[in-house]
Amino acid sequence: MNKKRRTIITIIAISLFKLGLSVINSVIEELKNIPQIKKIMSLTGDYDVLTEIEVETPEELFDIFANKIDLIQGISSSNTHMVMRAWQK
Repeated sequence: MNKKRRTIITIIAISLFKLGLSVINSVIEELKNIPQIKKIMSLTGDYDVLTEIEVETPEELFDIFANKIDLIQGISSSNTHMVMRAWQK
């Protein structure tokens, strides 16, 4: 019997968020409850928060935004990028 082995590919997405006033702590607490978010960073500059998200499919990433991230009060806009390749130093 020839079983096909399923290869699991990890997709990494970097999301940048602009937040409303005085909501950074509550937004970060809600982001911390999403298991696919592996890192959360507070930033200076045009965006307030950066997250690193790990998923197996683009559909899973869509679902996380549609059902979780987009529902978080205080996020005024986001900008998400999928990592094509990463290098270790």
